[in-house]
Amino acid sequence: MHSFRPIIGITFSARVREDGKARQAADAYREAGRRHGAEVVDLVPGEDHPDPQALDGLLLAGGVDVDPSRYGETPHPKLGAVERDRDDLELELTRRATALGMPVLGICRGAQVIGVAFGGKLHQDLVSCVGSAAHEAEGERGARHTVRLATESRLQEVLGVEQVEVNSFHHQANSVLGAGLRAVAWAEDGVIEGVEGESGGFLLGVQWHPERSLESEATRRLFTALVTAARAYARGKGDGVEDPGLCLGGSAVCQDRGIGGRRRGPATGAE
Repeated sequence: MHSFRPIIGITFSARVREDGKARQAADAYREAGRRHGAEVVDLVPGEDHPDPQALDGLLLAGGVDVDPSRYGETPHPKLGAVERDRDDLELELTRRATALGMPVLGICRGAQVIGVAFGGKLHQDLVSCVGSAAHEAEGERGARHTVRLATESRLQEVLGVEQVEVNSFHHQANSVLGAGLRAVAWAEDGVIEGVEGESGGFLLGVQWHPERSLESEATRRLFTALVTAARAYARGKGDGVEDPGLCLGGSAVCQDRGIGGRRRGPATGAE
């Protein structure tokens, strides 16, 4: 058990403050981070939040569709809801975090945000674009399918398996990857289910929802790996007091979490 709890920022829609379903979904991400030994901070459009330099890791959560104008396309008739303020926040955070070498994990929409941040494009609707309805289903369990992992990829190393059964709730996916990213996981129909950075740092995106399947050892390993990488990144920054000015506006979020002074509580998660 580790006593050092790295600070991981988790991005959410502004709806998380007023919508019960969105709050419940957010709780699953927070619980996954805390259970595996992290201190978590909400990153929500329109709210004060810490500068990326005050964070040790970034988790891009699932949500609505990315605005296709972000990757140079017009809206498809099957495009769902978009949240431009969230696109602004997440794309900027992703670019800054990767420039800093900070560990980044993208989940579902988050994997797509990583793709767009690196100059890629998305399938706006999998049924229309690739003829596959295997990835979207109603209900808590979603659809279920198998994902094949690239041998000797970072994602395969983290999960410890060559293929994994996953849940699935998405109707979009990465289609064309920009420079610096590579596909490392695929569904049986060829849809990209996982991406990772080519630079050697911890930059992973998965199209499924591991926070909803913590009973799976393979998916638990994903959060363990993120927290471990964030802990190493934090220690690499040094153990001194961070500049309190990095905590924008002296926000209550920063004060409550003790980010300005790098205060850490005991970890309860197993690694």
